[in-house]
Amino acid sequence: MKLRGKKITALVMAAILSVGATGCGSEKDSAEGFEPKLDTEKEVTLEISGFMGNFEALDQVVNNFNEIYPNVTITYEQNTVYMLEDYVQNNQGIDIIMTTDGNIQDASVVENYVGNDCLDLSKEGIDFSDISPEMISYCTVDGQLLRVPITKNPCGIVVKKTLLEKEDLSVPENYQEFIDMLSALKEKGYNPIEGAANHVYAEIAMNMAMNLMHSDDTLVDELRNGDEAAAEKMLPVFEKLETMIKEGYTDYETNAEYPSDNYDASILSFFEGDMPFWVCNAESFSGMKKRESKSETYSANPFEYEFMYVPWGEKGVYAYEEPWYGFSVIKDSDVKDYAVEFIRFLMTEEESDVMASIKGMPSVAVNAEDERYPGIHDIKNLEASFENDGSIGNDIREVFTQVCTDFGAGTYSNAQEAAEAFVQGCSTLD
Repeated sequence: MKLRGKKITALVMAAILSVGATGCGSEKDSAEGFEPKLDTEKEVTLEISGFMGNFEALDQVVNNFNEIYPNVTITYEQNTVYMLEDYVQNNQGIDIIMTTDGNIQDASVVENYVGNDCLDLSKEGIDFSDISPEMISYCTVDGQLLRVPITKNPCGIVVKKTLLEKEDLSVPENYQEFIDMLSALKEKGYNPIEGAANHVYAEIAMNMAMNLMHSDDTLVDELRNGDEAAAEKMLPVFEKLETMIKEGYTDYETNAEYPSDNYDASILSFFEGDMPFWVCNAESFSGMKKRESKSETYSANPFEYEFMYVPWGEKGVYAYEEPWYGFSVIKDSDVKDYAVEFIRFLMTEEESDVMASIKGMPSVAVNAEDERYPGIHDIKNLEASFENDGSIGNDIREVFTQVCTDFGAGTYSNAQEAAEAFVQGCSTLD
């Protein structure tokens, strides 16, 4: 028996709706706002199923959509990413589902794959010109746009700026400054870098690794082919990670105590303790603002903190971004036209920014201004930048994450062994 989800509650807020520009072969939206294409008086129920227990950002977008389509009732219910195919097959009537990479790209993972159930949104007359073309490309599989990106999810570190100021230290701008600061913090008795073990080692090195793979036209193929040359090319990433590990700038036993989601407990530890740097992605960082009040320490003595890219370049930072989940339309939906209309609405600049602002993550809109992320916009110490367009698959990212985590745990004795293990892992991918 199908369980109904709660109806998404409308929030009281006026909607300023977007102006779309021509793109992907679709007609241009009205210059004065979003122009509806369907009957705005028709009574319709859309059912969205996602991975979030509390999706306030979606709540607001639905409210704004109802300013145009007041008789469209949208319900939301939670499921799990790990059994999504089974969920879809046993819950007929779902119109839009939240999806991740494996759900649409890896048909070998039967329990997770729903690509065959998803509509190709590139053929539905949706204007995507407000949205980063790389984010749209990342969501495209074999020429079919099987989902749309919700927000961006960069990896980085949160720096406790007030703590650094207390110790007469400045926020580091390049690798040497970063290393010098970590050394100084350790001498002062701090454990400089913390985060969940399955996140900290990979995410501190991720941006450099992805930029190296992006900048070398042959490296991804060499990795998949198990070419020894790939290990030498990736070695600088693992050498820097080795320095973090061998010099004791981060401690595996401490990191292993954090829950694997690197979320609530990690956030509160940052607020409650003397943690100079917390390694995380924007999804984890998005939960910080609402948890400030849960920390007695922070409430009593607020401090300044900021999300920034890791300064792992000789000149500065490596910037890297990829989509955070996506929304897909079930192609057999009985109200497919209204499901597509909702996606079209979401893909306007204003609504993408609403989604990102309330979720607390960077927007996928081309001209987004993310006030919570000054450290990843207008970067003056940029070493290299890569916005993943799907050219580097999530399977490679997963191998990298596992090898880095194993390196932190002591599985590999040095950077060379870790680099070779990474190449070996990539060579076994399909």
